[in-house]
Formats: sequence, structure tokens, C-alpha cells
Amino acid sequence: MTYFKVCIVGDSEVGKTTLLHQYLSKKYISDAERTIGSNFFVKRLKLPDIKEKLTLQVWDLAGQDHFKWVRYAFYKGAKGIVYVYDLKRIETFEHLFKWKEEIETNLGVIPNILVGNKLDLLNPYSRKIKEDEINQLKKELSAIEYFETSAKIGTNVDPVFIKLAYEMYRKFAI
Repeated sequence: MTYFKVCIVGDSEVGKTTLLHQYLSKKYISDAERTIGSNFFVKRLKLPDIKEKLTLQVWDLAGQDHFKWVRYAFYKGAKGIVYVYDLKRIETFEHLFKWKEEIETNLGVIPNILVGNKLDLLNPYSRKIKEDEINQLKKELSAIEYFETSAKIGTNVDPVFIKLAYEMYRKFAI
């Protein structure tokens, strides 16, 4: 069995914890509390075209600035990153540049996915971030993919982790 550590990062209240609960148990947690420090979850999966089972240990890291000093310890050994922002809060998108700096200072460039979360709350006419801005950030992060997700109803949640798992396997296990 191949094991990969993944960190899910982004500002507080972008939906990192609810995204993970949707992925792990197909449940929406409406009253998820802010993560203090970190939490981790384990998911075993079997992907088509890969003979062995994979184990993802997904670390949900607190997004508040005052936890920055402790996060570096949780990055150690990570092989994948999920960058998450809230589709309705442009500042959470803009802050991903500082997250990139923090990640790359600790890990270098590793496989990552860019996620715009809370799609269920987005009115097509209220979109604040333009497609070319998203594409530019995806390029700057060296992200392998961009997904818009809804942790509430499960839209595109599984593909985030499946795509990242394939890329980590390709890069680190072959």
C-alpha cells in the first residue's frame, strides 16, 4: 500500500473541513467549527489503472494567521496540497499567494490542486473572480487542475482528491 500525506490549506472559513467531511463520508457538516491547529483524516482508495491501494492522510490546517507559526511542522512529509478559496470572498482568492509562499518555503513545488469552494452559494451573475485571474493563479501555483466545488452538495469533491492522488502516485511512486 502506498501512502501520501496531503495538506488542505486556505483562509479560515473557506470550507476546508466541510470539503473533507464530504469527501470522506459523503456528509455535509453544517456546524463545522473552525479548525484549531490541525486535524487529520485517513482515506484508503483504489484507483483504476493502479494495482495497489493508496492511503491518503489528509491534514486540515487552521487558516487563521495566528496559527502560521505552528503550521510549518504539519507540512513535513506532504506530497500534495489542496489550495482552497471561497468563491464569494475575493480576499480568500488573493490570499492564496501568501499560502503559496508559505507552502513553497517549507516544501518546494509539489503536486497541488486549486479549488474554488461554495459553488452552491454562487449566483452566476455575482461571480467576483474572472476566469483569466483563476487561470493565472493556477499557473503561478503550478496547479495540475482547478475545480469549483460544493462541499454542501458534493459537486466535484471526489475528483479533487482522485486527480491529486493520481499525480502524487505518478510523481512519487513510479
